[in-house]
Amino acid sequence: AAGLLMMWWGRSKESDLSDLSNPHDKFFKETFSRIEVARDFMATYLPPDVAAALDLDTLEAQPDSFVDPELQEQFADLLYRVQLRDGRDAYVYFLLEHKSRPEQHAVFQFLRYMVRIWEQDRREGRPLHPVVPLLMHHGQEEWRAATDFGELFTGEEALRPYWPRFRCELYDLARFSDAEIQGTIRLQIGLLAMKYIFDPALRQHLGDIFTMFRELSEKETAVEYLRTVLYYIGNAAKHLQREEMVTIIQQTLADEGSEIMETIAEQWVQQGVERGFQQGIQQGMQQGMVKGVEQGLREAILDTLLLRFDAVSQEIEERLTAVTNTDQLRRLHRQAISAGSLEEFAPLLPDV
Repeated sequence: AAGLLMMWWGRSKESDLSDLSNPHDKFFKETFSRIEVARDFMATYLPPDVAAALDLDTLEAQPDSFVDPELQEQFADLLYRVQLRDGRDAYVYFLLEHKSRPEQHAVFQFLRYMVRIWEQDRREGRPLHPVVPLLMHHGQEEWRAATDFGELFTGEEALRPYWPRFRCELYDLARFSDAEIQGTIRLQIGLLAMKYIFDPALRQHLGDIFTMFRELSEKETAVEYLRTVLYYIGNAAKHLQREEMVTIIQQTLADEGSEIMETIAEQWVQQGVERGFQQGIQQGMQQGMVKGVEQGLREAILDTLLLRFDAVSQEIEERLTAVTNTDQLRRLHRQAISAGSLEEFAPLLPDV
């Protein structure tokens, strides 16, 4: 199973998380675009009087993004529309600052993006709606930049009435203790992953994070989100080696009674390995690396058999080594996924 996990880990570097220029952007959006997670975050972390003014049951994610293309390496954003308790509408604008060091003028970027939101209101003939700005920072360096726009100005006291004033709610995750990470399990997992992603201490906390997946009530949802978290860590945690990751997964999720691990393994085999090796074969053929492709397929077959049936005899390994046709190896790989037992799979191999 370890070999299969490591092959999957390697392919995660070219997963959907790479579709965006920054894996933090992708993970933030995949986590907080789920309304139940965003609602839970706001109910847990907004100032009580602000949370009380919002009817969070009406929260809706909006498709708009206001971050400049040249700043997408630094910021990610999500916009939500929500009704106030008095029936009027408002926005919650969530900005993630995902550089390891704080951006000194992030609050200025907030103003620019909020103006764009209001410009959109005007174009569509709506009254300007209040915007609640939330800023999340998860770099290791403590946030010391301004969170109140008025702090950007200096000058005579008599001029103060002419300075624009608003403040954003700051969530400096690296400064949160683990006890301050609250809310539903899915929210806690997301916040902990982001809190430790730049920190070498991630390896000490990863087991606890993975263990939390057992508390998710729906197995399918747990598997889906675990894949998202693994992809994120695989792309963003530069200090974590894949061998360490595989060991932690096995220690926390691969025990005999773990239904979630069985489901994860099944999905990796059926959805990941087959597709990944099809791509590998095509690339290998194009580059003339037929021998490498053959060996890669043999390893995939063996890892699949090990994952599904726990042990593979030396005889099966020797008979598999005798297969040199890539089309036949592809078929054997599919049959390794679908076979009900080793006894059912073995007759498909040539005698040696």
